Amino acid sequence: QLAAVHLVDSHYCTDPGKFISVLCTSLSTMLHVELPHVNILSKMDLIEQYGKLAFNLDYYTEVLDLSYLVDHLASDPFFRNYRRLNEKLVEVIEDYSLVSFVPLNIQDKESMRQVMQAVDKANGYSFGDQEQRSLEALMSAAVGADFHFTSTLAVQEKYVQSQDKAVEEEVMDL
Repeated sequence: QLAAVHLVDSHYCTDPGKFISVLCTSLSTMLHVELPHVNILSKMDLIEQYGKLAFNLDYYTEVLDLSYLVDHLASDPFFRNYRRLNEKLVEVIEDYSLVSFVPLNIQDKESMRQVMQAVDKANGYSFGDQEQRSLEALMSAAVGADFHFTSTLAVQEKYVQSQDKAVEEEVMDL
């Protein structure tokens, strides 16, 4: 059995225009390849090097209400002229409601496990003899939703802590 795994660098989250591009590419790939598809935001361990995110990490992984992203784009003079185009692109993405991302930090064992579970689930493999049959795993398989909020939260906490540390270092330098 095959599954498509689409790796996207997390630095695209820092630029709203690029993130809309990534969403369009992911949606197009999902529709054209016609395989079970898993989108992964890779290099989450490096995200603090790319700058501050405009929204929380779960906004990008769950692809929440994208109108906020269009509003954020409107603050850039270049994209102001293309507001209607961006609104229509976002509308198409939201209408299909297929795109979401699993965060991947290669240095975090739990993050790797979450990605492997997402790929296994996309292939149709949910439970084996050795798998833990917890309520969370059963609900995830039954509902079709991935309950990986805790993994996103852990990455978000690391990101916020690194931002706080950078601010403290700046204050100490002053």
